[in-house]
Amino acid sequence: MVNYTIRALRPEDIPEVIEVALPSTYQYSKESLLNWNKYDPEGIIVAVLDSGKIIGVSATVIHNGEVAFGGAFCVLEAYRHFDVGHK
Repeated sequence: MVNYTIRALRPEDIPEVIEVALPSTYQYSKESLLNWNKYDPEGIIVAVLDSGKIIGVSATVIHNGEVAFGGAFCVLEAYRHFDVGHK
């Protein structure tokens, strides 16, 4: 079992979030994460170990009442069988 919490993205998380996403086919840029966070501060969430290490990220960002972006989900390979994506 892995002890982690889910919380909203903080600006200081961005470099680590980019690293978590690197092995995936979806790549984040610093600018896009900052912009999405402005539109919807609760839309990007991270899974964080008790040690502070970010092990996963998910984004469902509402741009306005009619448009949203969703589905970007990445978990570090070493943590993929601990139900991180189910919380």
